[in-house]
Formats: sequence, C-alpha cells, structure tokens
Amino acid sequence: MTAAIDEMTGLLDASAPGLAPADLVFVFGSTLPGPVAPTARLLREGLAPRAVLTGGPNRRIPAHVESEAHAQLLYEAGVRPEQLLIERRSTTTVGNVADARPLIEARFGEMRTVIAVVKWWHRRALHVLAAGMPSVERIYAVTWDPPARATGAPYTRHTWADSADRERLEGEYRYFRGFLDRDELPALVRDGAGWVRSADS
Repeated sequence: MTAAIDEMTGLLDASAPGLAPADLVFVFGSTLPGPVAPTARLLREGLAPRAVLTGGPNRRIPAHVESEAHAQLLYEAGVRPEQLLIERRSTTTVGNVADARPLIEARFGEMRTVIAVVKWWHRRALHVLAAGMPSVERIYAVTWDPPARATGAPYTRHTWADSADRERLEGEYRYFRGFLDRDELPALVRDGAGWVRSADS
C-alpha cells in the first residue's frame, strides 16, 4: 500500500526545486485563501512584477468570486492594484488558463517564464498551463497545503492518505494519469529549476 501511495504522491506533487525571477505569477482559482500569502511574498520579494488571479463564481458558493476575494486579501496585504490582473469568469482549471491568456497577452504580451501558485497536489494545473500558454518555456511552482473539506484539518504530501480528502486525491490521480496516458497534455519534467517541456513531448 505504501508503494501505491508513494507513486500517487509523486505524480500529483506540483513542487519542483528552484525559484527565480519570472514574467508573471499565475494564481489558480480556489475558494480558499491559501494562495494569498505566497503570492504576496513573491510580489514583495520582486520575483515577478505582476500576478494574474483567476477564478470566477465558485461552483459551491456562486456569490464568492474567487479571484476578487484573493485580490481583496492581497490589497490588504499591501499589494498595489496595478500589480494584479483579475480574471473573473472561469470555473475550471482549463478555464483559468483559457480565460486569463487573452487578458495577459493584451496587457503584457507573451510570457516566457511563470511562477504558478497551486495546491501541492495539483500538478495537472502546470500541464494545463503549458498547454494553454505555448509561449511559456519554464514554470516554477510555489505550492500550498489545503485543508480537508470535511474537517478543515490541513493535509500535506505526507498526511493526505490519512485525511478526509483521500478519495478526492485518488480521483485526481486517476484523472491526471488518464490525460498523461492518452498524451492529451504536454509532458513536463523537473530540471532542477522548475518545470520544462519534455524533449519527447
């Protein structure tokens, strides 16, 4: 059982060594405030000049527009409005990228390097970003640990198998594995400084 858990964790894990200045911070939508602190830190430390916040009305709480909620928290943390680009419509990971891309390119042009802010187990989002923004050559990942939906207790790479969200992550594993097995998403590899496209993709 441990080998299976280790294999799933390895596939789901979005983290990669290395972090360097990039053109953009890309924040994937979430109803949780988890992305706010790492995004504020990245902007404050000058690792990117701007961030795009994605996510429209939450599927479970339609009055909660994910990107707007994150923007408000970032303003309270001292981030300047001109540092943020807000995408307000998307409701899926694919939509986060598809709806943000034209806004990004209209305002800033094509991006070559991106820091993605994602849940630790949402590696699929990095592949979706690579598919939806072909100009991106390197993706750095800054991850955060979400709480379980049922209990609110946080879970990590080391504790998820005993968490209330285990079934959810097992489903994500099967879903993501299917995309990779069918070659429906670009292959990415960790290269010591974030993620790059595989030479075989």
